[in-house]
Amino acid sequence: MITTLMKHEWLRTRGLLGTIGAIVLLLVAAGTALTATGWPVISLIGMLMVVVPLTGLIPALQIALTIHYWQSSYSRTGYFTQSLPVRGATIYAAKLLWALLISLAGLLVAFGLLFAAWPVIGGQMGTDRNPFSVIQQLWSTGAAVTSTPLLIAGIVLFVGMILVWPIQYFFAASVGSETPLNRLGLGGPVVVFLGLYLASQVLIFLGIAALPWGIAMVDGSLAVVHWSVFSEMAAGSTSTDDIMPIGFLPVILLMTLVCLVRSVHSWRSKVSLV
Repeated sequence: MITTLMKHEWLRTRGLLGTIGAIVLLLVAAGTALTATGWPVISLIGMLMVVVPLTGLIPALQIALTIHYWQSSYSRTGYFTQSLPVRGATIYAAKLLWALLISLAGLLVAFGLLFAAWPVIGGQMGTDRNPFSVIQQLWSTGAAVTSTPLLIAGIVLFVGMILVWPIQYFFAASVGSETPLNRLGLGGPVVVFLGLYLASQVLIFLGIAALPWGIAMVDGSLAVVHWSVFSEMAAGSTSTDDIMPIGFLPVILLMTLVCLVRSVHSWRSKVSLV
């Protein structure tokens, strides 16, 4: 059933996704052409036209799919979707899985377009024009300061942070469409997301304070070191800036799990289209 539902998601969203992809492709192609001119100002504008669309591709896809999720579940065709003889949790799972797959596909497309444009961009930046050589150099640099398993774990964590957003977006759309927030229309999900964002900032600070450790360079390699947010605040301008706290990670994972469970609960018993 999930496969069938995902097929319908593809049919409903392919035009929207194709439009976003086409716009990014045109901007990257135009930016690459401008960068190739080598003219100081024009070349800089060209590089911006490459970097900005590529960094914005995944957020654009995720937000577009979230709007579609809200429209198809609670707004324009919400009555039809909710009346399907399928469990609400199954419908939600199909929509979320589709958003996660598109996020991964967007990541691959972004890197693919960057690879294609890199010979021009790398030439203007005075670096190696071969993107595969650049990747090998980056991998060698990372492997020199940490073990291969930790390096792979870092890449997996990076991808995981990208996949967190659709879960939180869909949570805001679902909870924001419950009574009485559904009377606000699209404003309901926006209010919930803003509340989620503010709560996440507070909880992340508490997480960093509760887990006073961070990752830093020690004797030429990455290591976990003691790091206190309160000590850094007291140090002021003499604080250490080359340590990344790790206390935010369990907070984000826990919040995402809560959003996931709460969204499923919303589909099961809280949906209201009145």
